[in-house]
Amino acid sequence: MAKYWVRYVMPVMVEVDDGADEVTRVVTLPEEIREDRDDSGHFLVYDEGFVRRHDDTPPHIHAQQVARPEWPGRLRGGPPQNWPDPLSWEEGFDLTDADDRYGERNPYGRRYEDGEVPHPDDDLVF
Repeated sequence: MAKYWVRYVMPVMVEVDDGADEVTRVVTLPEEIREDRDDSGHFLVYDEGFVRRHDDTPPHIHAQQVARPEWPGRLRGGPPQNWPDPLSWEEGFDLTDADDRYGERNPYGRRYEDGEVPHPDDDLVF
């Protein structure tokens, strides 16, 4: 079974001490999590190798549905109940290799000749 990544955006509030010129506190706002989109409005879905995939094919739509955050009741408060505990969230990972693979398949980096039409099987053709 394949695994996919669905990208979300979560606001972070940063408190700054103006007198000391330093950041004194960082607070995440998980109740304001929302799906991230590109400039064209497409959801950001990636495969296991962090290669971006179409957001409108059945497996990727399914991944978006499974990843959608849920809170009990009508009011959002705290982290989504259907996501792992926030203490187990990772703070980032090295995507150097993934960046190289994405660059090879990124259609924005490929220049199509005048009149050339991208093939339907090309990654990221919107």
